[in-house]
Amino acid sequence: MKQGLYMSFLMLCAVVIGGFIGGAIEGTPGLGWLGYSKTFAFEPGTFIDIDIFRLTFGVSITISIAQLILMVVALIVYYNTAPKLISGK
Repeated sequence: MKQGLYMSFLMLCAVVIGGFIGGAIEGTPGLGWLGYSKTFAFEPGTFIDIDIFRLTFGVSITISIAQLILMVVALIVYYNTAPKLISGK
């Protein structure tokens, strides 16, 4: 339980901080590639379409290079620190 929460916390931090870094450096020459992002979307269509009401469900995820790098760093940090933090040694 604790390990799952710890890993989720590290991944969430990596995604948020990576998003900030990717957005901030997006136009910087030489480092602009960190801000490159790709959007993956699943939009199946409209379920209910009435004259005054339209119900649509969809999922869209945008991931930048900076977020991917920080997620790998978070995994490395997790595997190096989790046994020490969780066991209390």
